[in-house]
Amino acid sequence: MHILVVDDDAPSRYLIDSVLAARGHEVSTASSGDEALEVARLKPLDLVISDILMPGMDGYRLCIEWQRDPQLSGVPFIFYSATYTEDADEAFALSLGADAFFRKPMETHELVHAIESVKRRSATRGRKPTANSGDVGVLREYNDRLVAKLETKVAQLQSCNHALENAIELLTDEVAVKDTLIVRLSKELDRYSK
Repeated sequence: MHILVVDDDAPSRYLIDSVLAARGHEVSTASSGDEALEVARLKPLDLVISDILMPGMDGYRLCIEWQRDPQLSGVPFIFYSATYTEDADEAFALSLGADAFFRKPMETHELVHAIESVKRRSATRGRKPTANSGDVGVLREYNDRLVAKLETKVAQLQSCNHALENAIELLTDEVAVKDTLIVRLSKELDRYSK
């Protein structure tokens, strides 16, 4: 089976590539949605597995473009994401025409089995209907998924900033205490040295 792995994270791409190649699959890779479309149009594929959060064309947009392309729409599309992991993210991905949605990390043998299972299932059934990517509802849901992820990231960043501020405050207090101790010790040393 010829599989395209799409992920902007080079170590993740390498790991999936290595695991699939060890199982005898031919693997092509891409680091963005745009690059994935270019690669996919050069040589026939049997399946694509894509991350969602990527610069440029993200995985959701890639899936939309994939389904629009008559040459690619029959190729099973799998999402494999560590960032978009909510049930609503999965539901939206499947509504776009994805054949499966996996959450990172998965044990490598489970991932390979799941990928091969998706390919077998897709061979026994026709393509399912997908949401019309120009539909206002699809665009609204796409926007909602992006906004929800952004809100989550902002909340995480605020939490990290708060923790950092607390750490800085503790360190500042600790430095002040140590400065006071140094001054006291210096005075005591001066007193004994006289």
